[in-house]
Amino acid sequence: MDRPRLVIPVVVALFWIGVPVQARTGKACPSGAGCVWDQTDFRGRRSQVPSNGCIDTNIRSAVNASDNVLEFFMGAGCYGVRAGTLQPGEETSEIKAGSATGNCSQGPVDQCSTETPSP
Repeated sequence: MDRPRLVIPVVVALFWIGVPVQARTGKACPSGAGCVWDQTDFRGRRSQVPSNGCIDTNIRSAVNASDNVLEFFMGAGCYGVRAGTLQPGEETSEIKAGSATGNCSQGPVDQCSTETPSP
């Protein structure tokens, strides 16, 4: 009867040892990528910031494991009022943004400009 009680803690301990620290903390982001989460402290649903283009999503925390500067914007479409910037290797456990890009030179206008694109 004592055997099943011992097996479970041993299995849990082995799993804990085998999982990389980055994955245990919830900040797992593939090398070369920018990642955002829909909750603070790197919790919730994780999405990757495209190296070209824009991601429109509810951004509450972010990690920049890429070689690009990540730009965050309050609204959708990666233009308008900026919410912040993450240099390569930086992270933030709390941000409030609606879109992000890893490439400000995409498209006919500078996506990282504070000017609203004209039609």
